Amino acid sequence: MTPRHTTHVTTTPELIAAIVANYSCGHCSSETKPWTDRHGQLHINVHHDDGCPVLEGALSAVPDAFRAARSVTA
Repeated sequence: MTPRHTTHVTTTPELIAAIVANYSCGHCSSETKPWTDRHGQLHINVHHDDGCPVLEGALSAVPDAFRAARSVTA
């Protein structure tokens, strides 16, 4: 699936792991998959359902990412 919208969040590997484990889109049944680029930088792909307002860029994924990251800081 080619993303239609991308939100970039930069953080520590521990928070990336928490986001991957706990991310839940408030608008669809998305799935997360971590990956590492050739420079060793961690990334998260979030596969949103077709028609999801986050996928389309109408809403930000940042609030959902913050909620997922709270599990590390709580």
